[in-house]
Amino acid sequence: MDSDYFLQGQILLLPIQGHGHSSGNYSNIEATATMTGQRVIRDGREYMDVKEFLVDFQIGHASVHLDNLFDGDKELGEIMNKFLNENWRTVAKEVQPILEDTIGELFKTFANKIYHMYPLDVLIPE
Repeated sequence: MDSDYFLQGQILLLPIQGHGHSSGNYSNIEATATMTGQRVIRDGREYMDVKEFLVDFQIGHASVHLDNLFDGDKELGEIMNKFLNENWRTVAKEVQPILEDTIGELFKTFANKIYHMYPLDVLIPE
């Protein structure tokens, strides 16, 4: 995964800040998604309204590199990247609840766009 990032905060009580390019490799991911919704009638047709989209995942392995940490301080940046990669399981556990909530909200929004556009008899024909 390649992306741009902006980060300011703490990871495991260590201060971290930076912005720039990020690259990561995440493998052997197992995920469970649970969606709950309510059927609604609109214009005489039945649609679905997703009320909750819960995501739970486990990562088998992760590695990451963040460019330009600590305003480009190469030594501090290398130390933090090494720390993140050596302790990725602990770091992942710390940020996992936020990621699961964020991913769940994104999928809920996406699912509702589809479910609100098409009636259930079109999406799930008998």
